[in-house]
Amino acid sequence: MKHFRIAAQYHLLGIVLLVLSSGKLPAAVPSAPVFGVYEVALDAIGQYVNPYTELSAEVVITEPDGQTQRMVPLFWDGDATWKFRFSPDRPGLWAWAVKSKDKGLDGQSGRFEVVASDRKGSIRPMKGFPLHFERQDGSPFWFMGDTAWALYTDSAEEKFDRAQAFRYIAERAAQGFNVLHSMLLSEAGWGNAGGPPFSDLAAEKINPAYWQEVDTRLAFANSKGMVCGLALAWGDKRKAEPYAWRKFPSVEARKRYARYVAARYSAYDVYFIVSGEWHAEVRTRPAPEAEVRKEFFEIGDVVKAADPHGRMIAIHPMTAGGSVREFNESGWMSFGDYQQNYTDLHARILESRRFNKPVVNSEYGYFLRDQNGDGVPDKDNSTSIEAMRHASWDIAMAGGYLVTGFGTTYFGGNRDPGPFDLNAAKNDPWEKQIGLIKQFFEALEWWKLQPHDELLRCATPRGKDRKELKMTAPPETTYWCLADPRRMYAVYVRGLNEPVKLTLADGSEVWRARQFDPRTGAWKDLKPGDGKTFAYRPPDMQDWVVLVTASQISNP
Repeated sequence: MKHFRIAAQYHLLGIVLLVLSSGKLPAAVPSAPVFGVYEVALDAIGQYVNPYTELSAEVVITEPDGQTQRMVPLFWDGDATWKFRFSPDRPGLWAWAVKSKDKGLDGQSGRFEVVASDRKGSIRPMKGFPLHFERQDGSPFWFMGDTAWALYTDSAEEKFDRAQAFRYIAERAAQGFNVLHSMLLSEAGWGNAGGPPFSDLAAEKINPAYWQEVDTRLAFANSKGMVCGLALAWGDKRKAEPYAWRKFPSVEARKRYARYVAARYSAYDVYFIVSGEWHAEVRTRPAPEAEVRKEFFEIGDVVKAADPHGRMIAIHPMTAGGSVREFNESGWMSFGDYQQNYTDLHARILESRRFNKPVVNSEYGYFLRDQNGDGVPDKDNSTSIEAMRHASWDIAMAGGYLVTGFGTTYFGGNRDPGPFDLNAAKNDPWEKQIGLIKQFFEALEWWKLQPHDELLRCATPRGKDRKELKMTAPPETTYWCLADPRRMYAVYVRGLNEPVKLTLADGSEVWRARQFDPRTGAWKDLKPGDGKTFAYRPPDMQDWVVLVTASQISNP
């Protein structure tokens, strides 16, 4: 007969914690919300020099049908404590049982009742429209991310800590962001209030206190509606990164860490990024590129196998090439592409849509970043509000999604003069205008719109990338179209002093047209045209958006 003691059971930010050791079986079955985090802590009784490397355990979780089972790894959380976390996706009575060579863990079992909740869960490709996203509850999700590489770390120099992280999360959520791009192991080597992530990486001495602080910040982000992309580690760019993938002592150590991260965090509203700038490993290791790539394929396999929730998985490239399309050969790549790309933004999204998965440009600009402090912005697509806005609309009008960034916040202040600055006045225009892109699309059934640039004709040709303050900037002149023919057409133009003509599906519909200002969000009614074509003459050379809809469609 198994004996248990419930030391704590609580609901906090959707988490339910159960601590079990010796004692009597609890009379009540604990409960957990659908898409919440159910956590159980157990005590191992064996003696281990390094529990992280010497012991493993997994729990078999049985769904309410009594037949379907999922395997979840346990993770070591300090002293004798081992935990598992699970996010149930349907109501009913669930059961669990642990398997381990440790006699204190092996055979432990229990049940929990899952109850309906208003939680939405993490993201996945949209059913029926796999180039787009939805939450696990089926609600559409227009992916708008901000870069927060330092989210889980502290820096006294940059005056960044948990309090600042919480302020940042709350502020970005209020501005409409729903994704945070973050790294678990800092490229700058930062730890947090719990210490470094590893006290000795070469000996694989993981520090649970660091990861407990990560838990706290990640749970807070989820409570504010944020889905967090978790980059496991970076490729080694020879910039003294102490926790780059190359610094792990072996392939086995890298895979052990990947399993640990999946075990600890897959129950949260997350997706995984196998590596930041993985190509850097090719530059710094003596192994051929094919061998290094194969290793990352295998690390992704480990993450997928250790995750019972099927979280989306990506990998992040260097700027050379800017794409990770080749990882669609794996069994785990959930994105058609997850770019770091600064040029030909629209075309590069279109190229990667052929995999019929969501396409994200995860690094295309950091607004007004001034890394050397000379007063001149020094990042492509980032030197003015116009360049940043144009770049973002070029991505969105190809049916892609984006992760943007601000020079003063994207790396905890590390890449811009002065400390972390959430309230920098220079950020105000972009904080407002990026939200207008999401606002525009969320008013529509945007997932039904496909790229149809061929429906637009203009005497002025589309332009090429140009230079602004010696940095790459989007073309001054262009025009794009997303359409659900016979129902809806979204047209984006800039740099035109003459009409652009849109060919409509046929002449049988009665159309309505409205103009949207991407700087202010203001709408204006337009004359709809003759029913076969719609000619739009912009009011000036700035960028404008036009929505043409069949009369039975409600305009925003």
